[in-house]
Formats: sequence, C-alpha cells, structure tokens
Amino acid sequence: MIGGEEQLPLKYILLGSLGWIAISFPRMLVSPVLPFIEADFNISHAQSALLMSSYLLPYAIVQLPAGSLSDRFGNRRFMLLAMAGTSLGSFLVGLSTTFELALVARLFAGSLSGFWFASSTKIIVQNTGSARQGRALGITYSGGAVASILIYLTVGSLSNLRIGWRPFFMVGALPGLVCLAMTHLFTRDQKEKTGREEASEGVSLADIAKQLARPPVILISSFNFIVSLANWSLGTFVPTYLANGRGLSVADASSTMLVQATASVFNGLAGGYITDSLGFKPPAIVSMLVMCLVSTLLPIIPLGMPAGLVLVLWGLVGGWSYTASNVFILKIIPRRLRGTFLGIFNQIGFISATIGPPIFGLVLDAAGFRAFFYLALALYAASLVIILLIKERRS
Repeated sequence: MIGGEEQLPLKYILLGSLGWIAISFPRMLVSPVLPFIEADFNISHAQSALLMSSYLLPYAIVQLPAGSLSDRFGNRRFMLLAMAGTSLGSFLVGLSTTFELALVARLFAGSLSGFWFASSTKIIVQNTGSARQGRALGITYSGGAVASILIYLTVGSLSNLRIGWRPFFMVGALPGLVCLAMTHLFTRDQKEKTGREEASEGVSLADIAKQLARPPVILISSFNFIVSLANWSLGTFVPTYLANGRGLSVADASSTMLVQATASVFNGLAGGYITDSLGFKPPAIVSMLVMCLVSTLLPIIPLGMPAGLVLVLWGLVGGWSYTASNVFILKIIPRRLRGTFLGIFNQIGFISATIGPPIFGLVLDAAGFRAFFYLALALYAASLVIILLIKERRS
C-alpha cells in the first residue's frame, strides 16, 4: 500500500481514474450522438434530455445510501457493483429498440454506477496524506476527461460510416468490464476500517443533521446545486449546438469538442494542485469566472481558432471547482462521516444534473440557443456570488 504525506497512492489513483473512464464513457456518450437519437426516435430536445436525466436521477438517489454503506461495510463490494452495473447498462442501451427501453436501460445503469463515487473517493483519501488529497483526487477525476477524448475520437471517426448510434453503446460497455477486473485485483487485499469497527463513535441522524445545518455546508451544497444545473446542461447540448446551431456535421462537432476534452485532462490535476496550495476559494472563483466567459462567448464567437480557444479555456479551468469542492467537504466534515457526506454532496449535484438538461432543453425548444446560453451565464454568476460568501478556514 502506498500512502502518507510524501507519496500518492498510485495504485488506487489509477483504479479510480479507470473507473471514471468506465462510467463517463457510456454516461456522456449520449451528447455527441444526440442528433442521431433524436432523428431515430423523432423526439424533441426536451425529450432527448430525458436520456441524461433518466441516468442521473437514480445516480443521485443512490449517493446517500452508497456513502453510508461504504462507511459501514467498506468500499470494495460497492466498487465492484458499480462497474458491473455500468457495463451491463451500456450494453442494454445498445440493445434498445424504443426510446422507452433506452430510458429504462439508462435508469438501470445510473442506479448502479452511483455506487462508485463515494467508495472510490474514500479508498483514495484513506491512503493519501491530507496535504496531497487535492492532487490525488484531481488526477483521479481526470479519468472523466480521458473518457470524453475517447468518446469524441470514436464518434468523430465512425459516425460517417452510417452505423447508427447503438454500436457506440456496445463499445461503451468494454471499459467497465476492464475496470471490474482491475478492481477485483487491486482491492482484494485491501484492509478497511469500517463503521462496524467505529461503532463507539455513534454516527446518527443527529450527527448528520448537525453537519447539514452548518453555514459552510449549506453554502457549498447550494453552490454545487446551482453550478451543476449549468455544467450538465452545457455538457449535454453544446455538441448539438455545434451540429444544429452552427451547421457542423456530427463528426465535425465531435472533432471540435475534442479540443475541450483534451484540455480537460489537465483540469483536475491543475485544480488539485491549486486547491492544495491556496485552498478552496481561489480555484473555484477562477473556474466560475471562466464559465461566465464561456457562456457569453460561445454563442457569438466565430468557429475555428476563436471558438477553439474558448473551448480550451473551458477544458483547462472550467472544472476546477469540482475538485476544490470535494476537498473542501473532506476538510470540514468529521472523518467518520466522510463517506456519508460525499454521498450527500454528490447526490445534491446529480439531482440538479437530473433536472438541468430538461429545463435547458425546454428553453432551447422555446427560445433557441441564445437564451440557452444566457441561462447558463446567470447560473454561473449566481454560483460565483455563493463562493464569495463562503468563509474558508485553512487546516
């Protein structure tokens, strides 16, 4: 086992990164192939957004029990469950012959994939010194960006072959199978201190309620809710905007988004290092300022180099607040409640992510892309105000 203040737990960081690739690939694959799905099922933007919401709603619901169960029984079994559900769910989406069946398959995938976050984050934090948790989690969360690169490369290179959208989800099942095997190998000798061994500390609903009532927890939770509304909606519909609003082919839109995805690989690592060095607020503030700029410029800036620079900025900086927020939660919540509150925090974000795309889809159907981006700008501005209200105490 690698840990302590001087070293990062590379084995668990690698495993966590692989897990986020496995989860993010089928989860976000919907976005670039959405024009194909809408045409196949003859549905509106608001209806197609349900493909994201049907995944994110059960994902959100299981976060609290997933965190509490990992506190109680350890992490390994829930990491295995998440990978199995991720792979099977993606495969079932690929087999779907109706929109309703696709929604059911997405619901199934989200309900099991949701067990990954708290358990994988905890196993990394348990093996990392407090001064290095930001960079450890930042590297781990970069797996989502790697998945985006793989998605846009795959869709960009194969979408012109007229194979439809279903084979992409068949391919999306493979990373989860690989990570399932890796999880079994990497964690079979893991010795975990669980809630059973800490029963004397007496975790209770009163403990949880006391923490939830604290001003920093209220503010960071509000921030998480609002920023997730915008983040997930942009992630869902910007590829469609490039295809339908700017006239690009699905392949060209995917190639354009590849710029943002590639830049995002460095997002988590940079955000983690800055959080470890400066605390939560500086990276979160910069992140929200950048997303305000992105929301303002994307609907008006010319395609090519100008739009590419905006997408690079989004990729490099836009997600700093996610890593910073998770580190902040870990620092202000007692150790015995960390899994529970990681679950609560993630649950709040994914409840928001569930309702965000349909709301933005309705705005898109009713008022077009310009109103869509104005709404995102308003939410990022509100998130920035909340960050400024948070009083941070350095540990």
